[in-house]
Amino acid sequence: MDLENSPHVQRWFKGAGYATAPEVERKQLVTELQAFCTFVGMEPSELIGSCLRTTKDGHTAISTKGRRAMQEVIEGFTAQRGLSGHAAIAAGNRIRGFLVHNGVFIQGKASIR
Repeated sequence: MDLENSPHVQRWFKGAGYATAPEVERKQLVTELQAFCTFVGMEPSELIGSCLRTTKDGHTAISTKGRRAMQEVIEGFTAQRGLSGHAAIAAGNRIRGFLVHNGVFIQGKASIR
């Protein structure tokens, strides 16, 4: 799959202002997202879907359980990569940014340098 050109990544890049970032920065973001997808065993659309649920009336809503589970997976991903402190928070926030720009409100810890 051409992850960089997927609609979910394009939405993230456009919404977060990465669409005009240097190509090397965009490639790093895609590489990090791909590593996360591999770690979780999901495609980008599945990441988003795992944080959503269908309500009784057929609408889509954010799943509290799904968000909590995703938070844990993000923390596991950064730990597995050997990241800590600001680096772990920043990496986690980039993954969360992907989710946020695709309709999933999710927050991580604040990073103070």
